[in-house]
Amino acid sequence: MLSACEQTHRRELRQKYFRHALDEDRHSSLFRQRVEEMGGLSKRLKALEVGGTSSMHDVVEGQTLFERLGELEFLAFVYIAEAEAVEQFHVYQKLGLMDSDTNTMMNGILKDEAFHVSYSRAELERYKKDGRAKEVQQAMRRVKRRRLGERWLMFGNGIGDFVSSCMLTVLYVLFMAPGRLLSGLAPGGLTPPATDPRPLPQLARSQG
Repeated sequence: MLSACEQTHRRELRQKYFRHALDEDRHSSLFRQRVEEMGGLSKRLKALEVGGTSSMHDVVEGQTLFERLGELEFLAFVYIAEAEAVEQFHVYQKLGLMDSDTNTMMNGILKDEAFHVSYSRAELERYKKDGRAKEVQQAMRRVKRRRLGERWLMFGNGIGDFVSSCMLTVLYVLFMAPGRLLSGLAPGGLTPPATDPRPLPQLARSQG
């Protein structure tokens, strides 16, 4: 959002992008604080946080998301992503998946998300009124396809983690566990190889 704020040529959008960036930074801090209050991240999520994940939000080959998409498609991305976030938040609330403190926090965040949806939708409508309705539709389709592809990659990563865990478990049960069991039954168990107490010839000559 800060990159969009710097690169857009429209003053009124620059203000909205900047407010959006401040909102997202505040939301991130609120989520992190709430996670710490609830016991912190799991080991798996900590590993992902340290290692990082590839996504279209990152700078790729020196270009930001705004530069790669252009303003119209960037606005389509913002609108679709924020609208999906609002929908998900409402689902969490309706299903009662959040405790009271988290729900209070989410209500505050939803007010900001409603602004993000409204300003990006209004800008897309402005493009349509300027005779670029077809371009808007094409941009929306490209964003939806890209987000679908990202979800498929995330699903594939999850399947890969599951299969890898199963294979490692099978290898341990079939090979490592029997080997350790048999070594324990052998006389003396696992013992280090015998070593010759005599010094090496080179060492003996140097000492002589």
